[in-house]
Amino acid sequence: MNVIKKTLGALMAVGVVALGSCGPNLPELPVSEVQPYFGDAAKTKAIDTAFYEVKDAKGHKLGTVLYSSPYSDGVKGFNGPTPLLIALDAEGRIKNVVLLENEETPRFVQRVEKGGLYDAWIGLTVDEALNKDVDAVSGATYTSNGVKNSLKARLQAYQRQVK
Repeated sequence: MNVIKKTLGALMAVGVVALGSCGPNLPELPVSEVQPYFGDAAKTKAIDTAFYEVKDAKGHKLGTVLYSSPYSDGVKGFNGPTPLLIALDAEGRIKNVVLLENEETPRFVQRVEKGGLYDAWIGLTVDEALNKDVDAVSGATYTSNGVKNSLKARLQAYQRQVK
């Protein structure tokens, strides 16, 4: 029993320290994580746990980074969730779609990437992306559908957040 109490106490202490360093319960997103998509990024600001504004050194908004999780956690590919990072430029057009760490079969993920699925949304507004009918990549249908449905779930949630 004492071991359990000590473990719980240690976990609570770590949680308090972590929360205290991240502002009001919102996790920080290191600038280094967004620089591949926004080269001039100097600051990120959490809007919620999966929605960040990206700004340059002068405070000008460069764009937005959206994570599909938790909004798409129920969406499954072949082997489980297909979490995404979606980068929007300052005008709200999709700049990048990136499949994050997942349990999908690597060869199916490669087929999806080589098949151009992620590129199908580049340059589109959120509305355009939600209304675009994108075909699944042959030979990777489950993974493709997981990505498509994760993107759709996150963009629908984003629309509700910004209204």
